[in-house]
Amino acid sequence: MSQAHALLNHIIRPVSLALGEPHLIHEEILLSAATLRGFDPFAEDRDEGLGVFGISPTLHRQVWDEYLAFEPDKASQVRGFASQRQFLVNPDAELITNTQYAAAVGISALQWVRPSWPMPDDAPALSQLWADLTHIQERRCIARFQKTLEKLCLQGTPDNLFHPA
Repeated sequence: MSQAHALLNHIIRPVSLALGEPHLIHEEILLSAATLRGFDPFAEDRDEGLGVFGISPTLHRQVWDEYLAFEPDKASQVRGFASQRQFLVNPDAELITNTQYAAAVGISALQWVRPSWPMPDDAPALSQLWADLTHIQERRCIARFQKTLEKLCLQGTPDNLFHPA
């Protein structure tokens, strides 16, 4: 089983289901973000975010302060993915050490901006959406992300990427 297949089927999709809103956009964006970062859960680059999905501390706080604070049931579900002690000591470290929690935050960020979602096959617009959320400004990085997303969008679903017909 590839790292991408494992991440999709054991982290992204189950977390999305647990949060009650599975969607192809969650899968496409988070899987592409992980691919761009080499599936490294310990990735730490302040310019490109933290952990396997590249979520910045700023976005992490925004999701909590501007979205989850007004969605108590969803906030409780997201908090349930965090470790008990570490989250209280250093919540941003959870983005690095806890891939399920990082996926829950990434999915919550996407749910927060749902009215601005493009179509699931619009790789340039999906790339820009994630770049805006994660504050990626380097054009080269956005272009690499878009190229990765295009592979998923052309296949129709992330599963088709790993199980061609």
